[in-house]
Amino acid sequence: VILVSLVTLFGLVILVSLVTLFGLDAVFVYSCLGGEVILPCNRVNQDQNQNQSCSLVSWTFYRGGQVSFVQEVRGGQVWAESERCGRLSVGFDCSLRLQRLQVYDAGSYMCLQHDQVTSDIYLSLLSLSAASSIIELQPGEHLRLTCVLHTYYDAGSCRYSSMFSLSWMEEDGGEHLLDDDRLNSRCNISLLLQLQPEDDGHRFNCQVDPTRTSRPAFVRFTSSFLFQNPPAVQNQNPVAEDCPVPLPVSRLLLCLVLPVLVVSVGLFTWRLDHKKVQKSEAAMELQVLS
Repeated sequence: VILVSLVTLFGLVILVSLVTLFGLDAVFVYSCLGGEVILPCNRVNQDQNQNQSCSLVSWTFYRGGQVSFVQEVRGGQVWAESERCGRLSVGFDCSLRLQRLQVYDAGSYMCLQHDQVTSDIYLSLLSLSAASSIIELQPGEHLRLTCVLHTYYDAGSCRYSSMFSLSWMEEDGGEHLLDDDRLNSRCNISLLLQLQPEDDGHRFNCQVDPTRTSRPAFVRFTSSFLFQNPPAVQNQNPVAEDCPVPLPVSRLLLCLVLPVLVVSVGLFTWRLDHKKVQKSEAAMELQVLS
């Protein structure tokens, strides 16, 4: 444990030293798992030939705790051997676009031109999960949500950081929800509540609030009760990064299987009734003949 802490501290010193050495203002970016993000490359000379300008640009990635750098872009082109190769692209302004974000994408990204750092960006990612099964999403049942912030550094240093805070918000952003303090930490918070009839279609937001100049981001969970029509959703334009949580696969399967079961039962019942009618007609014919 002591060795891991020393390695973590050493990596943090490296990052701070690099920022201080090049006199850069660090940029903190927040997004959510499964989404996409565009990381800007600043101080790039605006040559007449933009492609030639990006040919002098490279991007490196650093993950806290590993004390190692990985080059993602070389000479303006995505490195073919990068594990993110299929999800990376370089914009016309030399920015780095990363799609289908995953946990291991959280970290430090540096844009370099002529081997000089021009941008220092720290990417953190939000994820939200529901421990409750779909059958439990009913009035009177309990709903437990867990929100995790995968930081630009490792999770072990979360408790030492004052760069951000996590909180549960109402869907209109006007009220803080009480969380479950028993399971909470700076980068991992839980929400436990008893569902009410009016909670059908209700939106619960987990929001990260940066202390520095940066856009907040939130991930959203919508509770939908079984066998009830969801309410109409109005179009909104949130100012923060909005990351809705998709419906569970079990619910989608239930929506597909249920109509098939209803049709099958109806067809089986009709066949039984049809056979009973035929038997009744045959019995009547025998009585007439006798």
